[in-house]
Amino acid sequence: MIKERLRNFTTKNPLVFIAWKLLFTRKFILEGSTPLSLLGLVLGVACLLVSMAVMSGFEATLKKTMTDVTGHIQVIDKNKSKPFWKDFENELKTIEPKLESTTRFVYIESVLASQGQIVGILLQGIDSDRYKNIINLNQRLVDGVNDISSYTENGVKFPQAMIGKGIARRLNIKVGDKINVVVPISDSVDPSTFKRQAAEFRVSGVLDLGKYEWNERLIITDITSAQKLAAIGDRYTGLIMKLSDDRDVRGAAFRMALKLGPQYLIRDWRDVNENLFDAVEIERVVIFFVILIIVIVAAFNISSTLYVGVVQRNSDIAILKTLGVSKKQVLKIFTLQGLLLGFMGVALGLVLGFFLCQGFMILQNQFELIPGSVYKIDNIVIKIRLVDVFAITLATLIISFFATLAPALRSSRLSVVEGLRYG
Repeated sequence: MIKERLRNFTTKNPLVFIAWKLLFTRKFILEGSTPLSLLGLVLGVACLLVSMAVMSGFEATLKKTMTDVTGHIQVIDKNKSKPFWKDFENELKTIEPKLESTTRFVYIESVLASQGQIVGILLQGIDSDRYKNIINLNQRLVDGVNDISSYTENGVKFPQAMIGKGIARRLNIKVGDKINVVVPISDSVDPSTFKRQAAEFRVSGVLDLGKYEWNERLIITDITSAQKLAAIGDRYTGLIMKLSDDRDVRGAAFRMALKLGPQYLIRDWRDVNENLFDAVEIERVVIFFVILIIVIVAAFNISSTLYVGVVQRNSDIAILKTLGVSKKQVLKIFTLQGLLLGFMGVALGLVLGFFLCQGFMILQNQFELIPGSVYKIDNIVIKIRLVDVFAITLATLIISFFATLAPALRSSRLSVVEGLRYG
């Protein structure tokens, strides 16, 4: 089927047919430097695709991590004069109709003690009856259950908590184990002295929170248990919000900031790691143009190969001109040869790049290719974007076109007498 369509296309387009026949001869395509030049183009395109897929995957993975754990938007009262939170939620819904739901949250710097080991942690309290509609921890669950509500043992209620996988690995904590969390509280009489307040939590689940710092430090529990441990009454840090449409999160945060005023700190998921996202965008452009140099070198290797081909085909070019083929048509024939090689390089490079991306995913699951302590996240989901494929294809074909102009012009200027004499 493909061969038949190709035959029909070349029959209807004689210049393409001639370019195809001159290009795909044993002497030209199988011998000399043509295979190596084409291989360089294929490798350049494959490297471009893999690098863009990794950068896009890094950005997409980081975004999903932020929204899964911190929600779409966080609202924090700087003056800590928070109204009744349900009334505050209703006020926010009047400002932003896309707001679906909210949950209170509080952050408390604490110390975790387990099996004779001590480590500094960040205790996050959220509403146990609302958080599942706001943040997505089901997909982050490594072991246990997604549940932070209190459980009853011998008629006594005990709080539960979910911990990051880094904490579980370092302290050898398993689901069902009990851990002690200690909070230093300043004395009301003498602020320079502190008293310790401790609570025992049962580990209900182990989470892969997607970010290295969170896996190593974060513990999530019910907000009532966190408030009781820290002795802060009903106070909370702010609200975590979920919108029905996450494409306009930044716009929604801006509208809320205008309405609520400077008393409130409004942070969307991107603000949490603004510098990192900006760095990814800059690095994507830089890496694209750096690796594009490989494509440029390969394209001009093809140019030199075509130039040699022109010299080798002096007699063929002379015969074509004798048969009535104009200089412009000869120029098109040899330009088409370069574009055909460019198309081949792009097609084979994209296929090779796709398989390299799959290989990267397999190796990533087997080995720690990305150290989380350096890159913030230790696992990337490769993402091949159509815009990246289009940009790679367009850039490669444009480079291939300009690289073939020199040999094409050389062929069009060849005189019939010179071609027959030195052919």
